Amino acid sequence: MFRISAILVIMVLCSIGFIASLSYIEHARTTSSNSDALVDRAARTAATVLSVGTHSAIVAEDDAKGNPQALRIADDRGKDLLAPDSSVEELITQIARTNDGTAALFTWSSEKRAFDRIATTVTGTDGSPAISIETGHQAFEQLSDGKPYIGNVPAQGGERLAYLMPILTTSGKLVGALAVDIGWADDLSAAHSRLRIKFVAAALVILAIAVLIGNLLLRRELHPLRRLAKTADDLASGIQPDAIPYCDRSGEIGDLAHGLEKVTDLQDKLQKLAYTDPITTAGNRTRYFGDLSRVLKDARTLGHTASLLHLDFQGFAKINDTFGQQVGNRVLLQAYARLANVFGSGSKIARISGDDFCIIIPFDGDGSQAECKAAKAIEVLSAAFYLEDTEICIEPCIGIALLPADAQDVETAHRITGLALRAAEEAGEPCYRRFSAPLNERVQNEMLIETLLRVALRTQQMTLYYQPQVCPTDAHLVGVEALLRWPTEKRGFIPPSEFIPIAEKTGLILELGQFVLNEACKQAAKWVQAGFDFGQISVNVSPIQFKQPNFARTVKDVLATYGLSPRVLCLEMTENVFIDTSEKMVLDILSELQDIGVQLSLDDFGSGYSSLSYLHSLPFQELKIDRSFLANACNQPQKEQLFQAIAGLGRSLGLRVIAEGAETAEEFALCAAHRCDGVQGYFCSPAVPAMDIETRLEAFRRSVSLPATGSRRTSRKARRA
Repeated sequence: MFRISAILVIMVLCSIGFIASLSYIEHARTTSSNSDALVDRAARTAATVLSVGTHSAIVAEDDAKGNPQALRIADDRGKDLLAPDSSVEELITQIARTNDGTAALFTWSSEKRAFDRIATTVTGTDGSPAISIETGHQAFEQLSDGKPYIGNVPAQGGERLAYLMPILTTSGKLVGALAVDIGWADDLSAAHSRLRIKFVAAALVILAIAVLIGNLLLRRELHPLRRLAKTADDLASGIQPDAIPYCDRSGEIGDLAHGLEKVTDLQDKLQKLAYTDPITTAGNRTRYFGDLSRVLKDARTLGHTASLLHLDFQGFAKINDTFGQQVGNRVLLQAYARLANVFGSGSKIARISGDDFCIIIPFDGDGSQAECKAAKAIEVLSAAFYLEDTEICIEPCIGIALLPADAQDVETAHRITGLALRAAEEAGEPCYRRFSAPLNERVQNEMLIETLLRVALRTQQMTLYYQPQVCPTDAHLVGVEALLRWPTEKRGFIPPSEFIPIAEKTGLILELGQFVLNEACKQAAKWVQAGFDFGQISVNVSPIQFKQPNFARTVKDVLATYGLSPRVLCLEMTENVFIDTSEKMVLDILSELQDIGVQLSLDDFGSGYSSLSYLHSLPFQELKIDRSFLANACNQPQKEQLFQAIAGLGRSLGLRVIAEGAETAEEFALCAAHRCDGVQGYFCSPAVPAMDIETRLEAFRRSVSLPATGSRRTSRKARRA
């Protein structure tokens, strides 16, 4: 707007200046022409009056145009005619009156080299003729050379436009000069000044009118552009207008409006691509964090409560593995439709990953609405999905957080809702959990344990204890299980149940597993060298460690490092190794380990699922019965029968059977009665340092009054024989 106004002002000024200049030049030319005509007329009049008044004694000498150039006088009459007397003064007065100006007659003084004024219509204060023409006067040089002078001359404190003609004798001798004028020089330029002032005033008025009218016209014409510019700013800020104005107009404005309309359509498509989940049409992860930031800010500013829910489906990966990803996507689409019906249009639903949904309820009072809708969502999502003539069921779990009471920023809000979701998943059934301070304390404790665990691994604070596996018939040692212990100065021994799950979550279990395998094999090598018959040493293997591509090679390298026979090493693994892993992959790894020659034990038998299929198809040499089957079996006949059946099943398959968790003499006797190959538990001995194994065994034998068998200190050759 300003630039256009400035351009308009400049154009108007240039136009006015051009017209004014032309007018001024023309006026100056006319004024100059008129001045020349007046001066010429005055000169001719003066020459005529002087000639007539002297009876043609003084004759004008004209140029080709008839302009007087000089006055000629007879040689013998010059002195008389140029003498001051009343007749001469009368002629001068007549000349001045005729020209409506002033006139003066000068005589030349060769001695003073000056023209002395002898008659004039302008007098000094004393009444005498004033001023002579001498060196320095504007007209002196030309008059003294016998040439006329036309121009301004000083007079009475100002300048007058005058015509001065030299008076010469017929022989060319300079005898005087005649000066006539037509008025003050300032009077002649007054018209120029007035015209200039009028031009300036008129230009300012025209300019003001032009600017005013131009601004009004510009504002009117630019109003559509301003509205379209505002619409463009809204589009740039992410605000979608209801409609683009002026699309019905033609011309440039209409073209611009149609262009913005196309931009709006394109932006709408891009926003859908950028902020919409392509499978469910819910918001995506980017939209979720943007919505969460705005809702959290509004909740803090306005003082109300919002709710954030994090939903996940347990075992959803099996749907993709079983039915294919297309079916899984259709389940997600239908799940989103059910969620939209439960939470309504006021809530913001986003799919942030795989089968994770996050729902924001912007206004939720005390949070009861979130719990009510979470319960309803679990109910509707737990109902079967019917796809491809198949009934598919999923198990939803939901974590809930209230904002801003539970979190003041986006990152914390998302994190603590995930903690609440994890607590719901740990329940093992479809449910929801609200975030609470104890839950956060548990997580903080896990983070502390993780930090301390890393330090403990780096500083080698970990150590191994060993729990004997005793034959229930003669109490001789059939094996030892290596168990990891973590002693600390402030907290004492941190139980494995506290740090092993954290190690599995963080991947530290690989480093822990390698440490246990190394230390156990090192101790076994020392016992072999000392001639101590420990039977076999058992090492627990994490499913994560077991599934490493180079696990079998690692075991072989450790055995080679300590020169240990593979048959004294028993690797214990639970049924968890089969979860989310194909049976072929497990069989391949077990076959590699069997080729090495190590013993393989199925730990915690009966606590998982499909155990029988593992026993008949996989190369295990040992079966460890979970403590849950032995505890209180002496007092529960059905439980004892189940324990007996499991022990008999293991023997029938040619497996060595080890009973875990014997804590009483009755339980120990029960293991002996059902012909278990080994018993492990607190009744025999807790896990102790390697140096205390023999002492514990002797104490156990004495306590049960069994015949001493010694420590079975046989040489390695004898044991092999």
